[in-house]
Amino acid sequence: MSTVKVIDVNGVGAEEIELVPSLFGVNVNETAMYMGVKKFLAGLRRGTASTKGRGEINKTTKKAWRQKGTGHARQGSKRAPQWKGGGVVFGPKPRNMTLDLNKGTRRAAILSALSQRAQEEAVLILRGLKLDVPKTKTLISALKAAGIPENALLIFAEENGEVVLSGLNLPRLGLLHYSELNAYDVLLHPAIVFTEEALKGAEEVYA
Repeated sequence: MSTVKVIDVNGVGAEEIELVPSLFGVNVNETAMYMGVKKFLAGLRRGTASTKGRGEINKTTKKAWRQKGTGHARQGSKRAPQWKGGGVVFGPKPRNMTLDLNKGTRRAAILSALSQRAQEEAVLILRGLKLDVPKTKTLISALKAAGIPENALLIFAEENGEVVLSGLNLPRLGLLHYSELNAYDVLLHPAIVFTEEALKGAEEVYA
């Protein structure tokens, strides 16, 4: 059973706790992680690419030249795709780019990603991360005191609202509610930091 460091927000009083095996100790399923990442990235795509077919082109319908006697190949319309400005054959149209993934595979992707990060000793628990008012400078100081890099993924709970507002000005810091865990964000960041409240919530949802 793997253990993880619990770091005080002041960087002192560190201790170790045992991680829940059903959340951080499952067999890593690389296929599920791949599908989870693929689903996440597909959801970011807007799917707004669009081209016009020959029926949508605003050009004259008159023949380019008479049918016979010119020496040219016969042409019926300048809307045809072989003409400059003509319609596009089988071009993209707006569509939904999201991918469906069954509940079991989504869960397996999240648990596999968390377990892999735990094996890499990249999971930390942060104690006492609470701010009275949103202030980015205070959050930066707290992260530095705890030895947490600014490009970590901070997983929070509802009790950490001021922390979230403070972190929005830090472009490299990942912010994620425990109920929105996904394989992509977990694998993207070099360190995964749970607040104590978020760890309890994640155990209730996924373990």
